[in-house]
Amino acid sequence: MKPSSPITNLKNAAKSAFPDVYTRYLRWQQKRVPLSARIAPILASNADPIYYDEHFERLQRSYSRWWAEYAYDEYSTWTRGYERAMKLLAIADLRMSDVAVFEAGCGDGMTGYAIASYGKAGKVVLNDTEDWRDKRAMSLPFLKGNICQRLPVDSESFDLAITYNTFEHIEDPGAAFSELVRLCKRGGYIHIDFNPLYCSPLGLHAFSFLMPYPQFLFSPQFIEAKVQELGVNDLGQEFHHLQPTNQWRLAQFRKLWRNSACEVLSLLESREERHLGLVAEFPGAFCGRGLTVEDLQVQGISVLLRKK
Repeated sequence: MKPSSPITNLKNAAKSAFPDVYTRYLRWQQKRVPLSARIAPILASNADPIYYDEHFERLQRSYSRWWAEYAYDEYSTWTRGYERAMKLLAIADLRMSDVAVFEAGCGDGMTGYAIASYGKAGKVVLNDTEDWRDKRAMSLPFLKGNICQRLPVDSESFDLAITYNTFEHIEDPGAAFSELVRLCKRGGYIHIDFNPLYCSPLGLHAFSFLMPYPQFLFSPQFIEAKVQELGVNDLGQEFHHLQPTNQWRLAQFRKLWRNSACEVLSLLESREERHLGLVAEFPGAFCGRGLTVEDLQVQGISVLLRKK
């Protein structure tokens, strides 16, 4: 038998003589390890996930609203559209006149309206599966249709194709991206901006649930019942069902940009890192899902590409 080292003997003696002190020492040592490293083995586990439905009320009481408000009043929609338009028009090639712009999943349409109001766009076409535009955007052409399918528009018709807060919801981001590339001229730009991603703290879009990561903590049946009970304020309305989400992982989106016929000009991945402690507190909820630490942290993506 290999003899114990002096350090091992000292640790064993300390453990026997001062168990409380030794326990505090171990806790101190654990805290020195970054949280992301501590939860990595949990995420790598192949054990079946465990749901913590019975902890809902305690967790709900433990949190107050911790995310920024996303309002839909007239001032907020105009401000949001104007800010997006100014960022897009800062791209040098878009400062010229007669720029053709296509906005997929336009929603209230205020981004397209702000671009058109600037006076440089030759045409701005709005698109969504349903028409719920703000009255101020009603003067712009609207094409009803699913961006995941081929739309009745000629290829290479636009200098700029944009979409906001759509790519986390559509059923096939790959098909939608291919359609945006098809519609964009060679040398034109594609800008995709969306959040929250499904695996991030707010990814379920259940905004009446105050705790992070409810999509993992609770069973689907429990979530459905709670949404029916509490309702969800989303898109400026009260619903009793959740918006659909495609549940794509961060790696899938990264691969989509990387393998496209486009040059990635900029890629910003916003992060929310405050809530990883829940993984350590409720480890069973995060096992067996193939999650990574980045999946849980990255909440939004903003990517600008140029078609080759």
